[in-house]
Parts: sequence; structure tokens; C-alpha cells
Amino acid sequence: MDPDLLALCRLMSNRPRELTRLLEYRSPHDALAQDASLIVDDALRREVEQDIHWLQAEEHHLILLQDDDYPACLKQIHDPPFFLFGAGDRSVLTCYTDRVAIVGARKASQYALKQAMSIAETLARQSVLVVSGLALGIDAAAHEGALAAGAATVAVLGTGCDQIYPKRHWRLAERIRENGLVLSEFPLRSQARPSNFPRRNRIVTGLSKATVVVEAALKSGSLISAKLALAEGREVMAVPGLVTNQQARGCHQLIRDGALLIESGGDVLKELGIGPGDMLELSLGVQGLTTDQESLLELLAAGPVSMDALLLELELSVEDLTVAIVMLEVMGLVHSEGGRFQSTR
Repeated sequence: MDPDLLALCRLMSNRPRELTRLLEYRSPHDALAQDASLIVDDALRREVEQDIHWLQAEEHHLILLQDDDYPACLKQIHDPPFFLFGAGDRSVLTCYTDRVAIVGARKASQYALKQAMSIAETLARQSVLVVSGLALGIDAAAHEGALAAGAATVAVLGTGCDQIYPKRHWRLAERIRENGLVLSEFPLRSQARPSNFPRRNRIVTGLSKATVVVEAALKSGSLISAKLALAEGREVMAVPGLVTNQQARGCHQLIRDGALLIESGGDVLKELGIGPGDMLELSLGVQGLTTDQESLLELLAAGPVSMDALLLELELSVEDLTVAIVMLEVMGLVHSEGGRFQSTR
């Protein structure tokens, strides 16, 4: 790996178009030598040494704009990233013809989580690569749905590729690396900053043929993602929600503005001309349960248990427990009644 190239990637990480132009007719070494504003000091050299060490590990990648497997649709956006760090199976960038982004609220309702999981699972079973941002709520549900189908998924981070945010999703990120790919245009060891996430969102939508929004407030990052997709000429679809749900107002506004109203993964497939449009929604399979889901089922086998009691028994956050319960409900393995949960086995 060229240390000069890695130094440039760090120095110009927030200027992808300038970096692309700078290296169009010159080598990284010449670019550094000719531009006095690009200073390589001892601190930067140490950072680069750490980058090289990380890239030497198995399934760690630096994907450049000129590489053959750099996604063609991402090249077409206004400011494609010159480089992407990746962890996992790099081949997913070329072996999937169709990619769909699924985005939405972090504090999503159980209805929205079920919809996101079901849509993702249906798409994944039809060889559509699900792309999202590893955030709480809809993003995580989309990744979970694809993984439940035994398929790959791509998570695009707003941090360095070696920094999982939110931290509670480190286990989900590990499963994605095993079955798909984690990507970031930010240098390794970059921490989460608010300004990073709009940049992350343009990659999520730029990688995708269409963007599906599942529950979003009027002022949210998901609507920014939808606007980015529209600006790049990509299809935008939205799942309607209850008119009394403030978190659904963004989706309703998108539909008023011309986004396609969709109710299922089958609707998405039909709109994109992929597979049978009138297919029945597939139920999530029982195989491949996570450790959290298996532990939850064991506790529920004895009879109905409240949410508070489950939190006391399991070492899980409220968010992780909610996702596990919703996944099992979608699979038909758990049902709720009167605020208590019970196994259907």
C-alpha cells in the first residue's frame, strides 16, 4: 500500500472532488511534492503506519475510484468518494446487480421495524443487496432482515471503518462483515460527528438503484437521504404510516411530492421490474437465530413474561431487546398480549 496515497487520503478526506482532480495526471508522491499546503509531519506518518497495519489484515480493503470493482452507480453522483475503506466481503460490490437503500427513523415504532425487516428480507431473497447506515431503528432492522434471509448487506458508516457507531451495534457489524461489507469514506479511527452523516447518506443512496423510506419525521436525516436520491435521479419510495404518528409525516410528505407509495417488498420489486411483483411476502426463517434471540426464546418458553422482567433477566439494552422481540414476532415465534410476551412454539 502506497504511504503517500494514504497520506493524501487523510489530508483531503473531506474534499473528494479535489483529491480526484489532483491525482488525475500525477502520482501521489508528485502531488505531495508539488503542493506546499499538503504537509506530511511525524504525526501523519504514524497515522499512515497504523492504516497500513490495518489494511494488512484479512478482509480489510481500500477501494479507490479507479478500481474495477468501484460501484458504477456511486461514480455517477455529484461528488463520489475517491476512496472507501471496507471490512468484509468486497465481492458484494460486483456480484449484485440491484441494490436498494432502506432508511428511516432511529426511534421507530414496532410497526415500522416490522415493515423494514420484512421489506429487506423479501428483497434479499430476490438477490437485491440491502444498503443502510447501521443506525438505530430502521437501519438496524433493514440489516437484520437481510441477514435473516441468509443474504449479504452493506452498512455505510459515518465514522472510520474501524469505529462502530452506535457502539451497541458492534455485534450487528460483526455479522455484516461475515456476510457482507462495512464501508466508510472517513479515515480510520474517525469518530462520529454530526457533519459526517449527510456525507454518509449520499453514499447510502449513491450505491442504490432506489431508496425506501420507512417512517421519518419532517425534519430528519432520512428525508435528506431521499432528497439526495432524487437529486441524483434515483427512485424514492415511502411506506405510509398512521396519520397520528409524527414520525410518519415525512413519508407522507414524500408521497405528496411524488415518491412511490409502497406497502411491501413485493411492491418495491414490482416498481423496479425485479422478479414477480405480486409475490406474497416471505416470512422470516427460523434458521440463523442470534444468541440474543435464542436466550429470549428460552425465557419465554415457560410462559408470558413482561418487558421489565426480560430486561432484568437479559443483559441487553431496551433497544436491543426490542429489536430481538420484533424479529421473533415477524418470524412467528413470539406473540404479545396485554404487555407480556410468550413463545408460540
